[in-house]
Amino acid sequence: MRITNSTLSTNYLRNLNRNLQMMQKYQNQLSSGKEVSRPSDDPLLVSKIMDLNNNILQNEQYNKNISDTLGWVQTQDGALNNVNATLNRIRDLIIKGANGSLSETDRLAIYDEVEMKIGELQDTLNTNFDGRYIFAGQKTLSKPFSINAGELTYISESGADQTISREISKGVQVELLTVGSNVTTTTGASEADNNNLGKLLNKIMQALDNPGVDTDKLGGDYLADLDKHIDNVLQVRSKIGAIDNRLQAAESRNESENLNLNTLLSKREDIDIAEKYMEYSVMKTVYLASLQTGAQILQPSLLDYIR
Repeated sequence: MRITNSTLSTNYLRNLNRNLQMMQKYQNQLSSGKEVSRPSDDPLLVSKIMDLNNNILQNEQYNKNISDTLGWVQTQDGALNNVNATLNRIRDLIIKGANGSLSETDRLAIYDEVEMKIGELQDTLNTNFDGRYIFAGQKTLSKPFSINAGELTYISESGADQTISREISKGVQVELLTVGSNVTTTTGASEADNNNLGKLLNKIMQALDNPGVDTDKLGGDYLADLDKHIDNVLQVRSKIGAIDNRLQAAESRNESENLNLNTLLSKREDIDIAEKYMEYSVMKTVYLASLQTGAQILQPSLLDYIR
């Protein structure tokens, strides 16, 4: 095969251009700190990086869902703690009110305090988190509890008897206990109406307001029924505590997954500065050597033949 000056020049320019492109690639990587800057650099690697970025974004959204839900659940727990304290205070007042030797003034004082505590119950059960009522079922923008004719009642709107679910991971949802009637309704009371906390408290108020009250019933059935409601509140709070534990475990797992994903992304996307600088230095040496070699592959000019 005949090697001409044109062949030498063509090969030289092609190799020189390839070396220059490699230098440009290393310069881009060093300046950006990334292995690839466009899909054509490495389509497979870019695809994996895009998948990792999508997974990280999803994980971050799940983390926001978990944080928001944790705040919701912890607000519920605090509210139920106050409900429990209020009911126990009403219980103490019932015991005092069941004393048949009380004067009319003392009985009215107990009546007034019980009435005030029922108002506190309403306020506590109407607690909201971030502008949404926590015991209103799915009707989070509607105030769930009100006092009508002296009786604590729960909202009757459609959706108020349905819970809310939150997605905390891919395909994983947690159901929140948002139905307020579950807090104010129990079973096994001495009378069917007394299974409803509002109706029971209304009867207690009527008994305290009646001078001829049957103190045995006030300190017997009504007190026992209120104890059932206190136990019910504790059971609901226990369930909410279990949800809180689950959410905290999910948050810890989410943060761990997010750290692993970011570490994997860094391994695939970020460059090793020292290694890449060494590769750049080697390529720079090669490129400079190519330029020096090229100076010796010039075609003879007409002056060479004249000499």
